[in-house]
Amino acid sequence: MWHVIGKSDESAFFKATLDLVLSTRIALFLSGALFILGVSTAGHMQQLHGYLMIAGLLAFYHAVMYMQLPGFINATPRRVVTWLLLALFFLGLIGYISFGYLAYLPYSLLHIVLYLRGLWGKPTYYPNVITAAGLFLLPLSTSHLDAVFSFPLASVYSLLYRIELSRARKRFTAPSALLLTALYLAAYVATKVGLSWAMALPSLALTLYARPRLNDAYGIGAFFFRWAIALAPLGAHFVYMAFAVVMSALCVPYFIPAILYRQVPNYKWELVATAAVAFLLRNIEVMWASALLTIALVIYVAVRSLREKYYPPL
Repeated sequence: MWHVIGKSDESAFFKATLDLVLSTRIALFLSGALFILGVSTAGHMQQLHGYLMIAGLLAFYHAVMYMQLPGFINATPRRVVTWLLLALFFLGLIGYISFGYLAYLPYSLLHIVLYLRGLWGKPTYYPNVITAAGLFLLPLSTSHLDAVFSFPLASVYSLLYRIELSRARKRFTAPSALLLTALYLAAYVATKVGLSWAMALPSLALTLYARPRLNDAYGIGAFFFRWAIALAPLGAHFVYMAFAVVMSALCVPYFIPAILYRQVPNYKWELVATAAVAFLLRNIEVMWASALLTIALVIYVAVRSLREKYYPPL
């Protein structure tokens, strides 16, 4: 299923990597389109709005996490596996209409199988346990909030674990990764019985593992996100819009350029600040302004990214 880094035919590995990046680019473009369509339906087509926005979020995190999978498991999936996984993701998008999030079961199972190569044995593998847990929960979701708390949130926790501990010069350890995963799973179960504030528990553990550094846009955005997701009792959009903030602080500036083969744009605070204002406006029910800011943010990121220098693969 994989081409192991350093142990595979170079030509096959290169072609598999090109296909992997292309598949994530398709998912990324799909995500942007779904977000714009979803925001456009806010306030007057609520059922469609919810479907489009969560589908966009799932597509975004598929793109971001699958792009990094070779580094996470020290191998690149074979070309047929990459395209099969993307096809199963599309099957989930379509099948949701009839089967809900259970339609993502084939996608989740294959994605988890890919992670099995890198769940244990090396410190850099340990955060993958968190992501795999989120993939396991995705087809078990019975609401949009459940789905957001599954693969997307697990992906963020996994990335925050890697980045926050690295910034704090702490080692990745099996006990810390397993405890964070256990707290995340327990919090997910708690949200199913109405205790949505429980998502503060894994955030607290992460904060205790590594003291946050609040000296840049990423640090502020990541710190805000880890507590905002515990505000679901005040309204689901406190959680949904919190993702706009962490995506603007982390995934957009650091991972999208790699998917597009572009130089990293010199973002300042504009992404996080715009997402934070959109978060505030949506949660005080100024939906039209929040929607306009969200659409503007998606377009701005696309334009800024595509204007940067292009680095074609060799």
